[in-house]
Amino acid sequence: MAQRGRSGKKKKREGLMITSMMDMFTIILVFLLKSYSADGSILTNADNLVLPNSMSKKKPKEVNLQVAVTHDMILVDNQPVAPTEDAERIPPEEPNPVITKLEEKLESCYAQEQEMVKMGALNQVSGKVVIQLDKNISFDVLFKVMNTCGVVGYNNMNFAVMEREG
Repeated sequence: MAQRGRSGKKKKREGLMITSMMDMFTIILVFLLKSYSADGSILTNADNLVLPNSMSKKKPKEVNLQVAVTHDMILVDNQPVAPTEDAERIPPEEPNPVITKLEEKLESCYAQEQEMVKMGALNQVSGKVVIQLDKNISFDVLFKVMNTCGVVGYNNMNFAVMEREG
């Protein structure tokens, strides 16, 4: 009589155990996602823009809208909107200086945010804007850009600066 093995039954083939491998890949994925976007949204500088230096260590939490002012152009989300000369032409004694083309673009962005709130993609319109200003631009131009942002509804303004070494 031939022997059949220990229990007399055919051995079942065991499948590949991937539980621990899936755990390992999940941990690696979470680590990479956290380390890649640890600082939140990434700010991109416009061309020909030299930001002022600062000792501030605070990082921006999130970036909804960027307004950049260079020597030549005013940009919204890196899209040219108006020449900087438009802001310089507004007389300083103007009580409520508004840069018309910038106002139109910001109103369009604000309307898009309102539409996203209606669709449920956002909880509320944030009214946040990050202003990037070349360090050689006058305060007069800065004031006009800030006033235009405020008139449209972007009242929560932050400034982007370069972190000073040391």
